[in-house]
This record gives sequence, structure tokens and C-alpha cells, in this order.
Amino acid sequence: MVLSVRVFSIKKNFKNKRIAIVGAADSVFDEKNGDFIDSFDIVIRINKAALVWDKEKSDYLGSKFTFLFHSFFENEYSGGGYVDFKKFKKMGIAKIINPNYTRKGLKTHLNFYKRHLRLRRTFILAPKIRATITKELKSYVPTVGFSALMAVLMSDCAEIYITGFTFFKTPYQVGYRRELTDPVKNQRHLEKQGVHNPDLEFEVFKKYLDLTSCENIKIDKALSALIQP
Repeated sequence: MVLSVRVFSIKKNFKNKRIAIVGAADSVFDEKNGDFIDSFDIVIRINKAALVWDKEKSDYLGSKFTFLFHSFFENEYSGGGYVDFKKFKKMGIAKIINPNYTRKGLKTHLNFYKRHLRLRRTFILAPKIRATITKELKSYVPTVGFSALMAVLMSDCAEIYITGFTFFKTPYQVGYRRELTDPVKNQRHLEKQGVHNPDLEFEVFKKYLDLTSCENIKIDKALSALIQP
């Protein structure tokens, strides 16, 4: 792990870049924006996105993968999904990023290397970014998608497009989490976990939409409707 892990710098990777960030909510299928997503310099996706990606749905999802934010849990319950380096490389994923620079996050990362026992370059989000996220959420653990959103909003990127994020107010995409097919089941799952607070994440997200230095931000229709009902 010591030989393989590097800190992910948003300044180095995001400055002056056009960034699309694609979440796992079903709202990504409201519009055929695949070509628009692929036009960005960087396309960020979350957890199981590469494992469930379907070429037939690329009109909606796009086909470009640049960075994958991942929990580094590889079980179904956590939603991370198996880290398949060979497949990810073929799909164009340049960096796999653990957003949790905490004791628990580092332990999870260490366990990942214990399972794989191979030198594989991975990244962990800079502790300063993580500290800001942690402060905003108080005692709650941020979801991977929220951490990715915050990292982008806190950067000096040139343009942002956000799609597939509804803060658990709509279901996951079909096929992404088969056991979580409606908002009620999503809520029960979150309550059982007891570590995330998507309502608080939504409020913090809206706050950073106003604070970000990036002046060119586009969001999909579903998220727009949630922000301005």
C-alpha cells in the first residue's frame, strides 16, 4: 500500500478542466446526453459504474471514463463493487480514488491491498478536502458520490456538468443496485447502515453550488427540479 497509494490533488487534476460527474440515480436516463458527457475533458463516475455500464445505454450514459471514485469496499452491501483493474484500464479509467482519508478509510484501503497483494496504483483524496467535507457533515460519513461532487465544486475547474444525482430521492439506475429499486427501499437501506445523511448532503451541496469558483455549472433536469421546486 505504501508503495502504491498516492494523494489525489484536485489542483493538479482539475484546474481549468471541463468536468462531467455522473452519478447512479435513474435521472441520468431522463435525457440522451451521452455525447455531451463525452465532450468533457474529465468524466468522473462512482463505485460500480464501470461494472454495470452498457454500450446500448451510452446515448444516455456516455462512454468516457477518466476517474472512478470508489469506496474500496468490494462487497455488494456497500455498493462499491469489485475493482477490476484489467477491465477498468480498457475502459480508459486513469485513476481510482478513495475519497475517505480517515482512519477507517485508510484501513479499508489497506484491506483492499491485503486482498489483492499486488502493486497497483490507487489514489486517496487529499486530507484537506476530506477535512472540509467531514466538518460540513458533522458526525455523518459522506457517500462516495457526495465526496466526488464536493471535490469538483472545491476545485478551480472551468466547467461542471452534474447528472445522475438526486440524493436518494429517486431510485438507482436499473441494474446498478438490484436490491434498491425504489426510494422507500433506499431510505430503509440508509437507516440500516446508519452512517449517511443524504438530506444533509443535499443542503451542503446547495451551499457549495453558491460558493464554488466555477461559474459555468450545468445540472440535469431532475436535480434542477429538486433545487428549485
